Amino acid sequence: MNALTLNLLGDLELRRDGQPVALPPSRKTRALLAYLALHARPFSREHLCELFWELPDDPRGSLRWSLSKLRRLVDTPERCRLIADRLSVGLNVSDVDIDVLCLQRLVAGELDGSDTASLEAAAVRYRGPLLEGLDLPNFHDFHSWCLAERERAMRAQARLLSTLVERLRDQPERALPHAQALVRLTPFDETARARLVGLLQTLRRPREAEQQYRLGLRLLGEAGIPVTGALPRARRARIEPPSPADGPGAPEGALESAPPAPTAPGEAGVEARLAGLDPDALEVIRWAAVLAPEIEVAALGRYTGLASGRIGAALEAAERCGLLAIGEGGLGFGDPTLADAVYATLSPARRQMMHRRVADSLTLAAVCDLDHAATLVRHAERSGDPDLAAAALVGAGRLCLRFFANDEARRLADRGLALAERLPGVRRVCLLLELREILISAAPLTDWEATATAVVTLAEQALEHGALAHARLGYHLASHILWAHGQWTDAREAALQSERVTRCADDAEQVIAMAETARCLAMLERDLDQARARLADARGLASRCHMRPPALPMAEGLLAWHAGRQADAESALKEARTQCKASGDRLGEFQANEALMMMAIEHGQPAQALSRCRALLLLGERLRDGSEAPFAQAALGLCRLVTDDDPAPLCDALGALRDADARHRLAWVLNRAALHHLERGHPGEAHSAAAEALTHALALERRSEQLLAHGVLAAASRALGDLPDADRHARAAASLLHPPAGDWARRRVAALLATAEARGDAEGAP
Repeated sequence: MNALTLNLLGDLELRRDGQPVALPPSRKTRALLAYLALHARPFSREHLCELFWELPDDPRGSLRWSLSKLRRLVDTPERCRLIADRLSVGLNVSDVDIDVLCLQRLVAGELDGSDTASLEAAAVRYRGPLLEGLDLPNFHDFHSWCLAERERAMRAQARLLSTLVERLRDQPERALPHAQALVRLTPFDETARARLVGLLQTLRRPREAEQQYRLGLRLLGEAGIPVTGALPRARRARIEPPSPADGPGAPEGALESAPPAPTAPGEAGVEARLAGLDPDALEVIRWAAVLAPEIEVAALGRYTGLASGRIGAALEAAERCGLLAIGEGGLGFGDPTLADAVYATLSPARRQMMHRRVADSLTLAAVCDLDHAATLVRHAERSGDPDLAAAALVGAGRLCLRFFANDEARRLADRGLALAERLPGVRRVCLLLELREILISAAPLTDWEATATAVVTLAEQALEHGALAHARLGYHLASHILWAHGQWTDAREAALQSERVTRCADDAEQVIAMAETARCLAMLERDLDQARARLADARGLASRCHMRPPALPMAEGLLAWHAGRQADAESALKEARTQCKASGDRLGEFQANEALMMMAIEHGQPAQALSRCRALLLLGERLRDGSEAPFAQAALGLCRLVTDDDPAPLCDALGALRDADARHRLAWVLNRAALHHLERGHPGEAHSAAAEALTHALALERRSEQLLAHGVLAAASRALGDLPDADRHARAAASLLHPPAGDWARRRVAALLATAEARGDAEGAP
């Protein structure tokens, strides 16, 4: 076995010595690895930049970052596989086992000359379409290449499977899995499906053969492909009886009317057992197979419509036949394979109808635990209704976020996206936005700019369809993404647009939109008069509607804090924290806790700040891998600096916060550290921290943090004897001593400048 194995068929997978290697979260980095691996020559850096990145993304910097991640994956001290210089990049895969290349080499050679075991080993490596989920549709050149390579790999796999089915025609049980795989790969190939029907007939499984025959005819009809006759011929074909005991006079149709041969020990004789049941018991057994493994007597009564007495009699009959039994886990099938066997007797249409009924029933009940959500998703996905299934995945994903099951929420949302894309019109747009919201909350974005653009596009489509609530959601998501990545001017515009689109919506949507806009403007320190006006309008309308969404007290708290009304701010923020917790909005809960912790620091309450930091850390560590946990660690380090005068915890935490690129949080922590250093008589450390804080605050146009940084730098420079620098920063601070800088910042800096000036006058006195 090669030391390094790269599997590109299905989800991209890298293995070293048989063990999976964690891949970078960036889809572009993984796509770059596949592109280089499938080409035997180097490419210019310019070509790779044009293939994967757009000009505003700093393509060369992004390429360097991706190559640094790939080098850690493919290079070892003994073997350098990634070959890169100033002009070109290539990947030496001469000693790497790559599944799709092995498949193509095998098919390009003599398939007939290869032994069957080798062909079967190659066939099982096909786990799905080439680079599944990595086709990057927004990048045309790569997307076109990926689709062409995917088609080429599919044709190679189809040829391999066809060879295996033909070679194993005398061993039908061994040939069957390959025939089934071939039909899944080429569903419109009549010849391939006819072979499968023939194998099922040979194996005495006429019911499955009939299902495949009918499915094949339906697919061909829907696609407008004429039937050549291979399927009808396979259906009419008969095999010889397996033994003389069957009798020479057996009628021609006897095989098709016979029950299928058992495929597992628990299925033996299931048809005979079912045949001996009365209609009530038979219906109960069928519903039990659909509900398994969570079978409840009350649910059986609800779905069958039978009275409790008839349910009891049916269960008793089923128990006598050895089908159902009551064990430690409650009611269930005596042998788990029996549930599958009974389920197989249902027609596909009946199964979908039954799953749909269960899903509808579960949807009406409040989904309050993960098991309930998982059951709803299972039945919705089997109902054959992509709308119902996608909506169920939205509900389950939101519940996962409530319980911090972020990875599972992401997986559910990804499944929902695939289903939602199959829907038409406005329903597709609305579900895509709801699923995007889950993804944004569940994990860091690998390409935040593309995601922001995507949700704005969906918001515009929702607006065109008149889905105003979802249009608001799309712009709100865009505002949140842009805010988190320091694009505060664009975040402000997206927030205002989210409020504009709801002016013709119902009152409840208007309240939410105005409150969210007020909160966003307060967080950005932009248009505070407009924020207060929106908040006042939201309050009035909310009072008439008897509602109070979490964004309302959050906006009240932030604006009260900005105006210096600490008691009002704390009361409103505590209310926001409680409402966010109750509604499952974990990011909102974190932001409310964050603001409360900051207020405690600002007002010289280190013990309370430390207590709130610990709560913030517990919450941050369970959220997505964003800047929340690094900030909580940095805030805890700041508290240790204030209470114990120990800079080490903060220094250790700042690196992770810088890596998270949360400039607004970094500016806040650095400014407070600078204030502490200044108060303790360490002007050098204060100057260094405030200078970095000023850089971030200027980039974000955050007036309060700019003012505070200039004030600290003025005082620190004066203490260090650099009077020109002190005067420069003092003038800059004086120019900011007015709104929109916060009241707390203006008072703090005014006191700093006055103290520094008094010390300077005292030192200059004769």
